[in-house]
Amino acid sequence: MENFKQSEQQFQIEKNLSGQLFPFIWRYLKNRKLYLLVFFLCGLLGAVEMTLSPYLLKVIIDAVAQFPENDTLLKAILIPALIYASLPMILNICYRFNSYLHLRLFPEIKSAVNRDMFSYLMHHSHAFFQNHFAGNLTKKISDMGENIESVIQMPFQLFFPRILSIIIASITLFTVVQPIFGIILFVWALSFMGLSYMAAISSEKVSRDISECGAKVDGTMIDAISNVMAIKLFANLPQEISNIEKDINQLVKNDRKLQWRNLKINFGQGTGVTILIGTMLFSLIYGRLQGTVSPGDFALVMMISLTFLDGVFRVGTDMQQFSKLVGTCNQSLSFIRLPHEIKDIPNASALKVVNGEIKFENVNFQYINTQILFNNLNITIHPGQNVGLVGYSGGGKSTFIKLILRLIEPQAGNILIDGQDIQKIALRSLRKQVATIPQDPELFHRTIMENIRFGRPEATDEEVIIAAKNAKCHEFIIELPEQYQCLVGERGIKLSGGQKQRIAMREPFSNKLQFCY
Repeated sequence: MENFKQSEQQFQIEKNLSGQLFPFIWRYLKNRKLYLLVFFLCGLLGAVEMTLSPYLLKVIIDAVAQFPENDTLLKAILIPALIYASLPMILNICYRFNSYLHLRLFPEIKSAVNRDMFSYLMHHSHAFFQNHFAGNLTKKISDMGENIESVIQMPFQLFFPRILSIIIASITLFTVVQPIFGIILFVWALSFMGLSYMAAISSEKVSRDISECGAKVDGTMIDAISNVMAIKLFANLPQEISNIEKDINQLVKNDRKLQWRNLKINFGQGTGVTILIGTMLFSLIYGRLQGTVSPGDFALVMMISLTFLDGVFRVGTDMQQFSKLVGTCNQSLSFIRLPHEIKDIPNASALKVVNGEIKFENVNFQYINTQILFNNLNITIHPGQNVGLVGYSGGGKSTFIKLILRLIEPQAGNILIDGQDIQKIALRSLRKQVATIPQDPELFHRTIMENIRFGRPEATDEEVIIAAKNAKCHEFIIELPEQYQCLVGERGIKLSGGQKQRIAMREPFSNKLQFCY
């Protein structure tokens, strides 16, 4: 039953996990619409405040200029002044509530994203991992976990509020002061944001290239560190440094390309700011000379313009940053876009091993662009039979085992275990019934106890020790300083080859089909 649950869970992940960024993000937000509504309302309040504060200040200034008597002045400015003074506290409460919702929402989303991406990644075939750097793949997952919060937050905290504030401010200037001021602000903001958006879109591809180069640098470094012994034995450190330097130089080249593009965009935005200030100031002076602009109007227009200069100018910068984040996250989904090469059929059944007979029926197999290894192979391994495969290097001995484990798939034919076609068996069920000791065993950077227990997670400490004795490794384990609690290092680097092979015999306390290669 456990196998079926695991298989069904993976089937749902594969079915629902999109390789497109925004559908991928929506998967984690569609059941949290209330959070999104609150984020939008907080942004709306911020947008209203950006225009309301200058408007209240205009009312206060006009009242001061119009009513010199203390009593009349106090009545005119009391309510606007109280509202004006209360706005910072109202915004503070709103933003703190917004922050509270963030800490409730985003840690959960990050956890789910990392889990689902890792699960999808680990269901790729053995060949997939042979063709990709481990560091590159892990960086894609970490990049998504680090950046998804910003990709979700920026529209609600930056883009929507500023777009709304532009609309509100333009309407305010149009109706309260003169239509020309609202038209100038709206046309300028629309043009500015439109050009900034197009510039950000053009930067996204460069951002993707930067992310891919960064992942490649990490992968190359991890590959070199994992093979540090070979580097030292062959004295090839200069060559490895040269290889990494090539990747770093490409990263620097792409980074400079993006920075140069941003420099030109920022210069254009700065020019746009100068145009707005000059146009508004000229129109205000002209209106004041004509007697159509009051002192309060003067303050309102300049405060809104200056406020929006900072806000809208940062929209351009934020769009560049948002584009970079989107490019990085899109690159992170590259392995999600690739379908799994080997997967369970719907409603795959569990393997039932009764006798342990293995049969190859007309099996054909060859690796891409290589000679045929198996051509109509027919062979039967009878229950209880010990079989040794002998042949030259590259003759297909390891491939034979991998076909049984469905680490690779034959181009034709069937493989049966006790009459059950392994193509119709759940992968997890199949591999749980087979104990395998590879020629080059790989251990986790965990304790010896945890590594041996990996073959059967529910095993007790006593059962682990019994398994170690049966595998003839108990003797050297108890001589170690921390015995079964000794950390073996990455891939078991602290142990000798023979010791690793002994510890890799994790299955002596369970009845399974057993293979060594």
